[in-house]
Amino acid sequence: MNSQIYESDDEPRKTRTTIAGADRRIEELDAQRAAIAERRRALIEPTEKVIAANPTSMHHKITLGGVMVNAGFQAADADALAGLLDLEANALAERIHEAANGPPEKKAAAVLADLLDFRQRELASHGLFLSWQKRLALYLEDRAEWLARDEEFRLHGEWRNAEMTADQRWLIRVTCRVLRIAMPGH
Repeated sequence: MNSQIYESDDEPRKTRTTIAGADRRIEELDAQRAAIAERRRALIEPTEKVIAANPTSMHHKITLGGVMVNAGFQAADADALAGLLDLEANALAERIHEAANGPPEKKAAAVLADLLDFRQRELASHGLFLSWQKRLALYLEDRAEWLARDEEFRLHGEWRNAEMTADQRWLIRVTCRVLRIAMPGH
């Protein structure tokens, strides 16, 4: 019995060759994986990008709103966001600087959420006021157009026999709520 442990002369060469072969095979597999991943991306990607030729205001609302919802925002944040977007650039920059303090990996969506949460009531009330101003301007424009019509049409026109629209009902409901009076016809 020979208890002597030894390495044969060609053993290191076999090991080096085996390792080199394994390294080449790993590189081949990595290249194949990269090619498969690229093919998957190509298959997943749409062949044609759908672009709305004449996007409506609803299209814009849905696409922009979708981005905000995916970032974690909800309808309750809308008024505060409107108030935030109306700030002067310097005031917004100061707020962003304050809210961005924290971990360096903090995402912009988290900073925006902090901005909305910081003075939520103030921003939301300002956003509501802006919305009211816009609706008032539209109402006054519509009213001026109505008053420009001839008096006979306004008083006795065929429109008086038509059903009330949802927008008209909404306007009456809001007006009654603001004036704290009962809805007519109830």
